[in-house]
Amino acid sequence: MPSLPDGPIIITLTDQERDSALSDSKLYDAVEAFFNDGFVVLENAIPEALVDRLNERMLIDTRKLLAGEGLSHYAPLATKAAVAGAKAGGNLSQVPPIEKEWFSPEVFANKHAARIISYILGPQPELHFIRSNTLLNSDDRQRVHSDIRFEHPNHPFALTQNVVMCDCGPENGVTELWLGTQNTGVEIRPQLGEPYIAEDVVEARRRVRPPIYPRIKKGSILIRDLRLWHAGMPNPSDEVRILLTLNYYAGWFKNGALVPFPLSLKPHVTAMESSAGIKIAAEWIPDEEFDYLSSKFSNNFSSVLRPEVWAKIAHVKTAKGY
Repeated sequence: MPSLPDGPIIITLTDQERDSALSDSKLYDAVEAFFNDGFVVLENAIPEALVDRLNERMLIDTRKLLAGEGLSHYAPLATKAAVAGAKAGGNLSQVPPIEKEWFSPEVFANKHAARIISYILGPQPELHFIRSNTLLNSDDRQRVHSDIRFEHPNHPFALTQNVVMCDCGPENGVTELWLGTQNTGVEIRPQLGEPYIAEDVVEARRRVRPPIYPRIKKGSILIRDLRLWHAGMPNPSDEVRILLTLNYYAGWFKNGALVPFPLSLKPHVTAMESSAGIKIAAEWIPDEEFDYLSSKFSNNFSSVLRPEVWAKIAHVKTAKGY
């Protein structure tokens, strides 16, 4: 009998569960899937109408960034030609609207995802990174990589929560995922400070468990170990594909990154923290000085308890001229 095609474990919430509580059996399945694969999907986690509304709002900001308003950050693409043409396509990292009207708990402090994450990372997981992966029309793909490029623990200490803003598949650039690769270290990289996985290691893994390109429904939440191998794929469509990206860390890890917020949003953020049982690592900015579109990008995912780790990476980047 032929084996079933590989794919992520998808935990589907009923509308009643979505509006109340995740069952214990589904929590069990989600945590087990994460530890086995380094990845799990929580489907129907957010009402589609709420996702549609935020997606439309973020597309307005996408157009502003492409027009030169605010600070843009493009993820590294596969070729020099792609980088040269990045203004026309590729991965754009943009900050979602950090305003009370748009910063909803269902999206940014989802209680179902927070419950799963707290059973993986420990109590009161800390949110230190809020941006998006906005994929424009592009023919290029990223090299296989991991978001952790430094010496790190060999057990879960950080993860990415993606909110899926539209139906995703190969036709609009769903991310290539290498399930089960989260328990690997820096020895698989050509050099410390590089995110890319050595090509011979990638090919060896392909023979064991090749990558997947899943179809994911709008309103889903993806929970991915930050160490998991993955790669951004081409988006041949004219549709802009947005994945919100929220990075959580175990409290003991002590990541030092802060997320800028306007001071007036403090009561709203505090209420979200309390409701979801999380900590949002906020930097409070006077409202008159706050502009979320001008927030600087940082991929310093290291611990303040190991500052020498990031210093090594900075040295490597300086030596290589980037």
